[in-house]
Amino acid sequence: MSAFCLGLAGRASAPAEPDSACCMELPAAVADAVGSPAATALVSFPGGPGELELALEEELALLAAGERPSDPGEHSQAEVGPPAEGSGLQPPPAQDPELLSVIRQKEKDLVLAARLGKALLERNQDMSRQYEQMHKELTDKLEHLEQEKHELRRRFENREGEWEGRVSELESDVKQLQDELERQQVHLREADREKTRAVQELSEQNQRLLDQLSRASEVERQLSMQVHALREDFREKNSSTNQHIIRLESLQAEQVLEIKMLSDRKRELEHRLRTTLEENDLLQGTVEELQDRVLILERQGHDKDLQLHQSQLELQEARLSSRQLQVKVEELTEERSLHSSAATSTSLLSEIEQSMEAEELEQEREQLRLQLWEAYCQVRYLCAHLRGNDSADSAVSTDSSMDESSETSSAKDVPAGSLRTALSELKRLIQSIVDGMEPTSSRRIDDDSLEEQIRQTSEDSRALRELMEGERGKLRQSLEELQQLHSQWLSSDRSSKDGDLKLR
Repeated sequence: MSAFCLGLAGRASAPAEPDSACCMELPAAVADAVGSPAATALVSFPGGPGELELALEEELALLAAGERPSDPGEHSQAEVGPPAEGSGLQPPPAQDPELLSVIRQKEKDLVLAARLGKALLERNQDMSRQYEQMHKELTDKLEHLEQEKHELRRRFENREGEWEGRVSELESDVKQLQDELERQQVHLREADREKTRAVQELSEQNQRLLDQLSRASEVERQLSMQVHALREDFREKNSSTNQHIIRLESLQAEQVLEIKMLSDRKRELEHRLRTTLEENDLLQGTVEELQDRVLILERQGHDKDLQLHQSQLELQEARLSSRQLQVKVEELTEERSLHSSAATSTSLLSEIEQSMEAEELEQEREQLRLQLWEAYCQVRYLCAHLRGNDSADSAVSTDSSMDESSETSSAKDVPAGSLRTALSELKRLIQSIVDGMEPTSSRRIDDDSLEEQIRQTSEDSRALRELMEGERGKLRQSLEELQQLHSQWLSSDRSSKDGDLKLR
């Protein structure tokens, strides 16, 4: 009994294990310690918890009713023992209280063992179900991971093929862009040579124009000196008019013929003057047309600047996209940077060319303004001399100061129609001089000098017209060169944009 109690207490104090072997060992130990039929029945039902409960209840009922048989050894000893003294059999001894306490303790231990076995069985079953559930979840998860692994491998192979094709396409595009860049560089070198040649020709033409201007100023100075000499002669001849009266009377008949000739010359000069006025009108219209064309060119230059700014923004976007491609394809870094630097140098070169051409056009317009101003000043100078006032010297000084400041004057210094007004005033003065002409040789000399001055003026106007026609041809040539350079720049910009789109 004590051994059973010790074994049961030791197993009850041991930690519960989630193994079915523990559940098997506990009923076996109880059966060995007790050796009762209930324990044997407990051992014979290790699998089902319901049968184990039935066996335990039956054992408890037997213990409670006191029907448990005594040990066979003790029964044999009671039968074999010596007979009682005296006569008759002795009654069976009363039950020992210690034995009853042991039996009760045994019942309690059995109940405790049954509860422990039941709890262990339930725990084992729960753990078995959890294990099966975890095993199933792990199997499903492994299958899902295997499918994802297969899908990722397939996508990786597809992406690898796509990137290889993309890299080959980009390499072919880079080769094409390199060829296009070489062609553009060849075109730019040719354009530089043409530009250098054009600049040299324009500088030579400017030098020739400066020489012509210096000669014209020299001729103007000589004419002013001649006019001063003629005025001095005229004053001397007016003072000696009384001395020439006899000679004038003798020459009166000749003077009539000369008057007729002078009237014919007057008509011819009027015709020439009208022609000169018409030419001046044409020149003025040409100047206005040139001013309009200059305004149009300035607006076109502004539009080109806006287009250039837009193209620079697009070029910056293309550079950003090229940088993103450089992160993915490291082999194209150096070639793309060369292309970007070449595109930037092309845009800067086009800006420099446009600025230089604009400066050349501005210089040509300024030269035309200066020539127009000189013609206007010369006509005013002749009008001042023909009026014969004493303020000619002041007019000369004023005209010289105006010539000195004409380099900084603009087209607004000569209002529209002022040159025509000055020419009409010159015509009126010539008419008044011819009408009030006296039959003297001095007046004839004055008329000859005036006719020479008018002829010189017409020649100067003709030279000015030829010069303006030459300047207009140069301006047309400069516009054609500007259009060619602009078309070349547009073609290069379009090719660079196409290359950027291909790279994108």
